[in-house]
Amino acid sequence: MEVALTWDLVVVIFFMIVMSYSYIVGQNGTIKIILSSYIAMLAANGIGNLIARYIILSDPLIKVFATSPEENVIVFKILIFVTITLLLVLKGSFEVDVNQYQTGAIKFLGTTVFGFLSAGLIISTILVFIASSTIDGILITDIEQAVDIPYQTLFVHYLIHYYNFWFAAPAVAFVGLSALSPSYSPITALEEE
Repeated sequence: MEVALTWDLVVVIFFMIVMSYSYIVGQNGTIKIILSSYIAMLAANGIGNLIARYIILSDPLIKVFATSPEENVIVFKILIFVTITLLLVLKGSFEVDVNQYQTGAIKFLGTTVFGFLSAGLIISTILVFIASSTIDGILITDIEQAVDIPYQTLFVHYLIHYYNFWFAAPAVAFVGLSALSPSYSPITALEEE
C-alpha cells in the first residue's frame, strides 16, 4: 500500500497531533494555547508588516533563504507566530482555570472541542500567512486563489474557505464556557485564616 503525501494528509496529521497534545495538557492548557495563538497571531502580523515596510521595501538587510523578499516576510510571520505561541504557552505568566466545577465527561468533551478549535485556528492562521494576506480581514480578498490549493484537497479547502469561522469559533466557545461557568473567586490569605 502506497500513501501519497497530500495537503489533506498533512492537515489531518496536524489535527491529530494537536488533539493528542490537547488531551495531554487538558482543557485549561488547550484554552491557554488558544489565547496564546490569538496574541501570537496579532504580534506576528504586526511584526511581519513592519519587517515588510521598513526592511523589505528598502534594500534587504536580512535574507532568510534564496527566495523573494515577500516570501521572507511569510517565513518570518510563521516563525514569529510559532515562537510567540510556544513562549506564551510554556513561559506565559497567566493561567487558565475554567474546569474546577466540571465532571470528568464534561472536561473530556471540553478538551475535545477546544483541541479541535485550537488546531483549526493554528492551521488557518498559517494558511492566511502563506496567502500573504493580513489578519485584519480588510486585505484578505480571495484567499483560495492566493494559496492556490487544488479543490481535490477537501480539508484544506474548507479551512481556507471558512477561515473566519476558525478565527472566531474558539473565542465564541471560550466566552460561552465562561458565561455558563459559575463565578470564580480566588481564595485569599485572609479568607483561609
